[in-house]
Amino acid sequence: MNRGPAPQGLPSAADSAYGCGMRSCWSLLLLVACGSSSSGTPDAADAPDAAPIVVDDGPPTRVPCVPQSKLGDNLTASYGRLDGILVAIVPPSNSGGCQADNDHLHLQIRMNGEVYDVAVNVGENGVDDVHSTTRELAMPGPAWQEGWHTDVIANYVTLGVRSTDMPLATSAQLVTAMMNDLGTANHISVFATGYGPDGAHLVHRNRQAFTSQTF
Repeated sequence: MNRGPAPQGLPSAADSAYGCGMRSCWSLLLLVACGSSSSGTPDAADAPDAAPIVVDDGPPTRVPCVPQSKLGDNLTASYGRLDGILVAIVPPSNSGGCQADNDHLHLQIRMNGEVYDVAVNVGENGVDDVHSTTRELAMPGPAWQEGWHTDVIANYVTLGVRSTDMPLATSAQLVTAMMNDLGTANHISVFATGYGPDGAHLVHRNRQAFTSQTF
């Protein structure tokens, strides 16, 4: 993955979107390479036989996770895309440290000099209820640009992903997959809803907004 920002769009390590609602959840991890929309290169989703996207994201940046008291305070309680640097991955646990809990894998993302928490659902109260899949394609929306962008929308259907494409996964499978996929990630984009000024959650497709479990 390309190292460092570029005017025509920085390739991002991962663009994540996860979904839950009424005991059924859908999760999508997009491994993306962002570039100029005028390049004429088709999305991997439209070209299933295309070669995998391989770009130089630079060496991963990892620092010890920080407690809630040291998180940033510039997110809003709205849906948006958080573009930043992945600096820590906090696996599910009941320790409570660094916002850890049993139902989420927490990503700590540095944006504009401050660290923010992103809670990614991997189950609920010991119930495996998350359906998941992974895609390689171009970044949905504008190119990666460090910041919290509330004018960017991503939708599974427009990305060519349906609920029937997402098999049910256990919490352990989801955690292992995300730890592996994001283990070397540096630049990252996450679609989510701010739960407060210091973090985001609901990284998801919410079934409650629809009349059926399928889309």
